[in-house]
Amino acid sequence: MCAVPKVYVPHPKYPTVSITGSKCELKCDYCRGLVLRTMVQIESPERFLSFCKRLKERGGIGCLISGGFNKEGRLPFEPYIEAIRCAKRDLGLTFSIHPGILDKDSATQLKDSGIDITEFYVVLSDNVLRNVMHTKLSKDDVLKALDTIYTYGPRYVSPHITVGSDYGKISWEYEAIDVLRDYDPYVLIFLILVPIEGTPMAHVKPPSINDLVNLFATARKKLENTELVLGCMRVRGKYTQTLESELIQKGLVDRVAVPYTSIPGPIIEACCSLPDSMRKYK
Repeated sequence: MCAVPKVYVPHPKYPTVSITGSKCELKCDYCRGLVLRTMVQIESPERFLSFCKRLKERGGIGCLISGGFNKEGRLPFEPYIEAIRCAKRDLGLTFSIHPGILDKDSATQLKDSGIDITEFYVVLSDNVLRNVMHTKLSKDDVLKALDTIYTYGPRYVSPHITVGSDYGKISWEYEAIDVLRDYDPYVLIFLILVPIEGTPMAHVKPPSINDLVNLFATARKKLENTELVLGCMRVRGKYTQTLESELIQKGLVDRVAVPYTSIPGPIIEACCSLPDSMRKYK
């Protein structure tokens, strides 16, 4: 893969919007819904369309549709389907979405609406799903949803692994890499636990640099055709500076979102999951 990773800086041309405002029914231990406050707050299809029109007028290229999940572990996006379809048709924007668990009908619905990229969290730990994320899901439910999304959903599927979501420990993440070998993803995005004040994980140490490098090395070995991505969720400062340097020096990362260190080359003003065929440079 790339000797020098590609750089992705989504703001301001590819913002993240929460279609549930600040509401989330799960209140995961590592977030408690606080991350939603950093997103553009959208609470109706009409406001979503207005936002998309303003985004287009300002030179934006698209947005990541996110928000709080319900108790079933999914984003309640159904009221927005027609608005997404209209924005896609009339404005030509690129849309990615964090939908959560999908069945055949909802995956097909997303595809038909014009969503370009499905950002799917691959969580293969019953403990994390039930005791950290507070769902009634099992890892078998996640595996079934993953297969459903690849079979019936939008063209591009971007698997995400939130490393350290089990109170800083790394374990099930290796199984997730093994599972993804069957799908040969174009990218695999690693998000790293960020201790957030006001959550039960506020004082949990994120995974060590050495453990993260080993995880990336395993992914590189097992997913030869996949671009490995250091996503935007990670502790900033010396931690990420060291992590970025280690991964780059060892050739273990192909894309870096919002880098802390200086990386030569063009800046892609979009989400780090954007397929190469759709990218635009600054």
